[in-house]
Amino acid sequence: MKKNITFDKKIKFPTMIGEVCSISLEHDLKFIDEENISGNLLLSGTYKLTEASRIEEEFNYEIPTDVVLVEKIDLNTSNIEISDFYYEIENDDELICHVELLVEGDEILDTVIDSENRECDSDIEKEIEIPIMEEKEEVKEEVVEEKKEEDERESLFINLDDDNDTYGTFIVYILRQNESINSIIEKYNTTLEEIEKYNDINNLNIGTKLIIPLIND
Repeated sequence: MKKNITFDKKIKFPTMIGEVCSISLEHDLKFIDEENISGNLLLSGTYKLTEASRIEEEFNYEIPTDVVLVEKIDLNTSNIEISDFYYEIENDDELICHVELLVEGDEILDTVIDSENRECDSDIEKEIEIPIMEEKEEVKEEVVEEKKEEDERESLFINLDDDNDTYGTFIVYILRQNESINSIIEKYNTTLEEIEKYNDINNLNIGTKLIIPLIND
């Protein structure tokens, strides 16, 4: 990554500035972490109080400078340079420095994934088809395609009653904040008795997974 950062710095001199005879700008800026740069711009040179004067005065200034980057930079590859600099005199005794920094380095990309939230998002209100079998001895355990959730889904359907062939479709619903068993009953047009057949409703918390049967038309 290469990024140009421009800013202005104003330095007030103790006397009038008639003419700048020589000027240079260096820096001791460095990264203090992956996003922050801190240090000083080092301004030095000579000037005359008036253009007609023969006497040159020296000047040296340390200008505190802080830069905050939007990106994160790998400190092992970071580099800071002054890519451009010019000045102008203002109000006879102020020097305005226009500075451009070039910041280089490998950008650190944020690749952290909230796996817990992604698992919840994929489970909410996801319908699972469970085939109704007429002969009990031929009923086979349904294999869930998503391998990461296989054990969890099998434990959820342990509560299913093989004798009840009214339902063929179920919803696995994750209980969220500010929800209650009553609000779920109303949302899915079911009853407390039907939910109790497949769930333990005495121990409900945020994140609890409920099996909600849907009546086949």
